[in-house]
Amino acid sequence: MSLSKFRFFLVALLLSALILVRVPSVLAAPEEAHGPNTSGSVATEAAETAEKLTGKDVGPSASGVKGYGNAEHGEEKAPGTFDPHAGTWLHPLTRKIFGQEPVGVVEHGGEKHFTNIQYDVIVVSVFTMALIALLGVLGARKMRLRPEGKPASLSHIVETAAEGLRNYLIGIMGPDLANKYAPLISSFFFTILFFNWMGLVPGMLAPTANPNVPIALALVAFFCTHFIAIKEAGFKSWFMHFVGEPVWLAPLNFPLHLIGELIKPLSLSIRLLCNVFGEEMVALQLSLLAVGAIAALHFPIPFQLPMLLLGTFFGLLQALVFSTLLAIYVSILSTHHDDHDEHNIHGHVEHIHTHGFDEIVAHPSQSPVA
Repeated sequence: MSLSKFRFFLVALLLSALILVRVPSVLAAPEEAHGPNTSGSVATEAAETAEKLTGKDVGPSASGVKGYGNAEHGEEKAPGTFDPHAGTWLHPLTRKIFGQEPVGVVEHGGEKHFTNIQYDVIVVSVFTMALIALLGVLGARKMRLRPEGKPASLSHIVETAAEGLRNYLIGIMGPDLANKYAPLISSFFFTILFFNWMGLVPGMLAPTANPNVPIALALVAFFCTHFIAIKEAGFKSWFMHFVGEPVWLAPLNFPLHLIGELIKPLSLSIRLLCNVFGEEMVALQLSLLAVGAIAALHFPIPFQLPMLLLGTFFGLLQALVFSTLLAIYVSILSTHHDDHDEHNIHGHVEHIHTHGFDEIVAHPSQSPVA
């Protein structure tokens, strides 16, 4: 990996981090819809409830999260669907950054719910991306065309992963586009992969199980796709993709193609969110079942272990699906509009020479099936 490509990798990670912090999520933040909780009686009642449940004096911590109480009626609101169940190992750092109170406990519907933990996902996400960047720096530091001395295992792993993904993208995008934008698409792949796998670590959470993260990644991918398309094919060719053929059907084709493009980030984010969030919930329920088995049988039965193994595979699969779709979107929009007139509806093929072998690359068409 050259220095310029590695810089491209880091810039993509930084861009994702910045948008991640700025993108709001109505689903995950009910406090924004209901406004701040300004009732002192509700705060006192929540603190007393938490003290009865835990046997500890939690003070004002139970009321530290907005939206859990109603200032007018004194009723407790249910926590957000995608809020983490409890704090993570990085919660002390989150408290210092966002000035939060310690983790509190409130009761809703006969169940205990933790508060002041809604910002943990941001810190875990930035921490994970910093970890990926550190692994990239350490892996690329000892890379040589002709290694000398003891081989570096980390460098071999990084090189194999990056080279394997690049060859995979060549089969989708062709050698020209793949060599240019493999670092960008690889940054999405490894970021999503580590995000998904972070939920398998005890005491952590999967950032992609929170709507903020998939939405941020999908928006970055959406704008990158169209920026690359205009850069590669030109503004006229990019615009003609929306006009379609024949031109006299533009009043019908244009809104259809525009809606299709706007749906892409929605489909990318919803697919990633639902898969990862579903895996997290299944693993959580199986973990609770294992705890119940220990209490009843006095013998540990790891019911959650098969789901954790499947989660490792599904995390890889979802990262690959996101990256593959992004590569297809870039390949379709970056093709000159005139080139599509020379090929059939199924796209076109290209003969390339890679690593001493002749390969046939099939480029997708603009059809909905592709």
